[in-house]
Amino acid sequence: MFCIGTEFSMSTSQRPEFWHQLIKKIKTEYDGKLTYSSNWDNFEKIPFWKELDYIGVSAYFSIAEGKTPKTDDLIKGWKSHFNKLKSVSDSIKKPVLFTEYGYLSVDGCAWKGWEVESKVNETPINEQAQANALGALWTVFHQEPWWAGGFLWKWFPEMQGHEGYPERDYSPQGKIGADTLKKWHSTYCHQN
Repeated sequence: MFCIGTEFSMSTSQRPEFWHQLIKKIKTEYDGKLTYSSNWDNFEKIPFWKELDYIGVSAYFSIAEGKTPKTDDLIKGWKSHFNKLKSVSDSIKKPVLFTEYGYLSVDGCAWKGWEVESKVNETPINEQAQANALGALWTVFHQEPWWAGGFLWKWFPEMQGHEGYPERDYSPQGKIGADTLKKWHSTYCHQN
Protein backbone atom coordinates (compact mmCIF):
# COMPACT_ATOMS: atom_id res chain seq x y z
CA MET A 1 0.00 0.00 0.00
CA PHE A 2 1.14 3.51 -0.78
CA CYS A 3 -0.16 6.73 0.80
CA ILE A 4 0.01 9.56 -1.74
CA GLY A 5 -0.13 12.39 0.81
CA THR A 6 -1.07 13.37 4.34
CA GLU A 7 -3.36 16.15 5.56
CA PHE A 8 -3.03 18.63 2.67
CA SER A 9 -6.47 20.17 3.24
CA MET A 10 -5.81 23.43 1.35
CA SER A 11 -4.12 21.72 -1.59
CA THR A 12 -6.78 19.03 -2.02
CA SER A 13 -9.57 21.62 -2.18
CA GLN A 14 -7.74 24.28 -4.22
CA ARG A 15 -5.83 22.00 -6.62
CA PRO A 16 -7.97 18.93 -7.30
CA GLU A 17 -6.67 18.53 -10.86
CA PHE A 18 -3.11 18.24 -9.52
CA TRP A 19 -4.22 15.32 -7.34
CA HIS A 20 -6.12 13.59 -10.14
CA GLN A 21 -3.02 13.82 -12.37
CA LEU A 22 -0.73 12.68 -9.53
CA ILE A 23 -2.86 9.58 -8.97
CA LYS A 24 -2.79 8.75 -12.70
CA LYS A 25 0.99 9.12 -12.74
CA ILE A 26 1.45 6.98 -9.64
CA LYS A 27 -0.68 4.24 -11.19
CA THR A 28 1.69 4.07 -14.19
CA GLU A 29 4.55 3.24 -11.81
CA TYR A 30 2.84 1.40 -8.95
CA ASP A 31 0.15 -1.28 -9.07
CA GLY A 32 -0.45 -1.74 -5.33
CA LYS A 33 -3.22 -0.33 -3.17
CA LEU A 34 -3.44 3.46 -2.80
CA THR A 35 -4.78 5.77 -0.13
CA TYR A 36 -4.51 9.35 0.99
CA SER A 37 -4.48 10.40 4.65
CA SER A 38 -7.04 13.14 5.25
CA ASN A 39 -7.35 14.90 8.57
CA TRP A 40 -10.34 13.88 10.71
CA ASP A 41 -12.09 17.19 10.00
CA ASN A 42 -11.59 17.09 6.23
CA PHE A 43 -12.30 13.56 4.98
CA GLU A 44 -15.73 14.49 3.59
CA LYS A 45 -14.19 17.05 1.21
CA ILE A 46 -11.58 15.00 -0.66
CA PRO A 47 -12.43 15.09 -4.40
CA PHE A 48 -10.49 12.00 -5.48
CA TRP A 49 -11.55 9.16 -3.15
CA LYS A 50 -13.06 7.17 -6.04
CA GLU A 51 -9.64 6.91 -7.66
CA LEU A 52 -8.08 5.30 -4.57
CA ASP A 53 -8.55 1.97 -2.82
CA TYR A 54 -9.19 3.33 0.68
CA ILE A 55 -10.65 6.44 2.29
CA GLY A 56 -7.76 7.27 4.60
CA VAL A 57 -8.46 9.23 7.78
CA SER A 58 -6.20 10.45 10.56
CA ALA A 59 -8.76 9.55 13.22
CA TYR A 60 -8.15 12.08 15.99
CA PHE A 61 -11.82 12.83 16.52
CA SER A 62 -12.99 14.42 19.75
CA ILE A 63 -15.26 11.79 21.23
CA ALA A 64 -15.75 12.49 24.96
CA GLU A 65 -14.75 15.14 27.46
CA GLY A 66 -13.43 14.46 30.95
CA LYS A 67 -10.22 13.23 32.52
CA THR A 68 -11.13 9.53 32.21
CA PRO A 69 -14.32 9.07 30.19
CA LYS A 70 -16.04 5.73 30.66
CA THR A 71 -15.93 3.38 27.70
CA ASP A 72 -19.72 3.66 27.24
CA ASP A 73 -19.45 7.47 26.98
CA LEU A 74 -16.63 7.14 24.47
CA ILE A 75 -18.69 4.71 22.41
CA LYS A 76 -21.61 7.18 22.40
CA GLY A 77 -19.18 9.94 21.41
CA TRP A 78 -18.27 8.04 18.25
CA LYS A 79 -21.88 8.02 16.95
CA SER A 80 -21.88 11.19 14.81
CA HIS A 81 -18.36 10.52 13.49
CA PHE A 82 -19.28 6.90 12.77
CA ASN A 83 -22.32 7.99 10.77
CA LYS A 84 -20.28 10.46 8.68
CA LEU A 85 -17.53 7.90 8.02
CA LYS A 86 -20.06 5.24 7.02
CA SER A 87 -21.92 7.71 4.81
CA VAL A 88 -18.76 8.62 2.89
CA SER A 89 -17.79 4.95 2.60
CA ASP A 90 -21.27 4.04 1.31
CA SER A 91 -21.39 6.89 -1.22
CA ILE A 92 -17.87 6.31 -2.57
CA LYS A 93 -18.08 2.50 -2.29
CA LYS A 94 -14.64 2.31 -0.66
CA PRO A 95 -13.60 1.14 2.82
CA VAL A 96 -12.37 3.55 5.47
CA LEU A 97 -8.82 3.05 6.72
CA PHE A 98 -7.59 4.88 9.80
CA THR A 99 -4.20 5.98 8.50
CA GLU A 100 -3.46 7.10 12.07
CA TYR A 101 -5.27 6.55 15.33
CA GLY A 102 -4.18 6.86 18.93
CA TYR A 103 -4.43 8.74 22.19
CA LEU A 104 -1.95 10.30 24.55
CA SER A 105 -1.79 8.57 27.94
CA VAL A 106 -2.92 11.63 29.88
CA ASP A 107 -6.08 13.16 31.34
CA GLY A 108 -8.58 14.27 28.71
CA CYS A 109 -6.93 12.43 25.81
CA ALA A 110 -10.20 11.75 23.98
CA TRP A 111 -11.19 15.39 23.51
CA LYS A 112 -9.37 17.91 21.30
CA GLY A 113 -6.16 15.90 21.35
CA TRP A 114 -4.26 18.65 19.51
CA GLU A 115 -4.88 20.97 22.48
CA VAL A 116 -3.96 18.26 24.98
CA GLU A 117 -0.74 17.61 23.05
CA SER A 118 0.25 21.29 23.26
CA LYS A 119 0.35 21.03 27.06
CA VAL A 120 1.27 17.36 27.44
CA ASN A 121 4.14 17.96 29.88
CA GLU A 122 1.80 19.61 32.43
CA THR A 123 -1.05 17.13 32.02
CA PRO A 124 -1.31 14.26 34.52
CA ILE A 125 -0.50 10.77 33.27
CA ASN A 126 -3.62 8.67 32.76
CA GLU A 127 -3.11 5.24 31.22
CA GLN A 128 -6.71 4.28 31.89
CA ALA A 129 -8.02 7.15 29.75
CA GLN A 130 -5.85 5.98 26.85
CA ALA A 131 -6.92 2.34 27.31
CA ASN A 132 -10.61 3.28 27.47
CA ALA A 133 -10.34 5.36 24.29
CA LEU A 134 -8.56 2.58 22.39
CA GLY A 135 -11.09 0.01 23.59
CA ALA A 136 -14.01 2.21 22.55
CA LEU A 137 -12.60 2.68 19.05
CA TRP A 138 -12.25 -1.06 18.55
CA THR A 139 -15.67 -1.74 20.08
CA VAL A 140 -17.32 0.66 17.64
CA PHE A 141 -15.51 -0.33 14.45
CA HIS A 142 -14.15 -3.86 14.61
CA GLN A 143 -17.18 -5.60 13.09
CA GLU A 144 -17.95 -3.03 10.43
CA PRO A 145 -17.35 -4.44 6.93
CA TRP A 146 -16.60 -0.95 5.59
CA TRP A 147 -13.79 -0.36 8.14
CA ALA A 148 -10.41 -1.62 6.92
CA GLY A 149 -8.64 -1.22 10.28
CA GLY A 150 -5.94 1.27 11.06
CA PHE A 151 -2.38 2.17 11.86
CA LEU A 152 -1.64 2.89 15.50
CA TRP A 153 0.21 6.12 16.23
CA LYS A 154 2.86 5.32 17.59
CA TRP A 155 4.71 2.09 18.24
CA PHE A 156 8.45 2.39 18.73
CA PRO A 157 10.82 -0.43 17.67
CA GLU A 158 12.57 -1.67 20.78
CA MET A 159 11.03 1.30 22.64
CA GLN A 160 13.44 3.68 20.87
CA GLY A 161 12.47 7.03 19.40
CA HIS A 162 10.20 8.59 22.00
CA GLU A 163 9.77 12.33 21.81
CA GLY A 164 10.91 12.91 25.37
CA TYR A 165 7.74 12.06 27.30
CA PRO A 166 7.25 8.28 26.90
CA GLU A 167 4.98 8.00 29.94
CA ARG A 168 2.55 10.49 28.34
CA ASP A 169 2.93 9.92 24.60
CA TYR A 170 0.68 8.15 22.10
CA SER A 171 2.44 4.82 22.37
CA PRO A 172 0.61 2.28 24.54
CA GLN A 173 3.83 0.29 24.92
CA GLY A 174 4.39 -0.75 28.52
CA LYS A 175 0.98 0.68 29.46
CA ILE A 176 -2.45 -0.81 30.03
CA GLY A 177 -3.46 0.37 26.56
CA ALA A 178 -1.17 -2.34 25.15
CA ASP A 179 -3.24 -4.98 26.94
CA THR A 180 -6.41 -3.46 25.51
CA LEU A 181 -5.01 -3.61 21.97
CA LYS A 182 -3.70 -7.12 22.49
CA LYS A 183 -7.18 -8.24 23.52
CA TRP A 184 -8.81 -6.62 20.50
CA HIS A 185 -6.24 -7.78 17.98
CA SER A 186 -6.45 -11.30 19.34
CA THR A 187 -10.26 -11.28 19.12
CA TYR A 188 -10.43 -9.54 15.75
CA CYS A 189 -7.75 -11.67 14.10
CA HIS A 190 -9.41 -14.89 15.27
CA GLN A 191 -12.75 -13.79 13.80
CA ASN A 192 -11.35 -12.97 10.36
